Amino acid sequence: MKKTLIIALAVCAAVVFTACGKSSEQAQNAAGTVAETGKETSSVKETTPEASTEAPGSTAEFKILTGKVTAVADNMESMTVENGGTKVIFPLNNVMVETSYSLEPDVDVSIIYKGEISGSDTTNAKIVLVLDAQDQMEVKELTGSVKDQAMSTFTIDDGSGKETGFIKDNCEGLDTGVLGNATDDSNGSGALVKVTYVTVTYDAGSESNFPLKVEAAK
Repeated sequence: MKKTLIIALAVCAAVVFTACGKSSEQAQNAAGTVAETGKETSSVKETTPEASTEAPGSTAEFKILTGKVTAVADNMESMTVENGGTKVIFPLNNVMVETSYSLEPDVDVSIIYKGEISGSDTTNAKIVLVLDAQDQMEVKELTGSVKDQAMSTFTIDDGSGKETGFIKDNCEGLDTGVLGNATDDSNGSGALVKVTYVTVTYDAGSESNFPLKVEAAK
């Protein structure tokens, strides 16, 4: 009887030991699975691209800022303009200034530029034109043929019989001969062009169109 009891106890111990062994092995396998999963997650994070630090905006886009002049450098190399409570200093070297009044404090202006202005930082902005302030100024485009051109102006016919005149300045494209050569007494060349421009309306009601870019149209 005692011998039978001893054998039974030995069998039970063997079964318990085997079960514990399996549990330990399963735990190790589970831990290994978690570890492998953790490695995969880490790998995915490492291949995620970092946020771009490149300045936003496109330098090919013309933009407009309207504000009040608060200061002008003695040599006209720069001016300070207040817009929305922020004072911004704009360099004026090689910039066309076409205003009715001299640049001085309290004069309102519209500034056409390319790039980005961040707060008071104009590092990433290129100033193109300084004009009389306009509340509703917008950048527009017109495609047509060159109907007439003179020393300081040129005219575009949009094909419907409507002619629009522009003031020649140092805008993009004019120095490439895009307006073509005169073919008749009116100095029209018939060259098909696209003009990107802004319009200034003066106190007396007259208007002037200032081209920002002139390019050949297809």
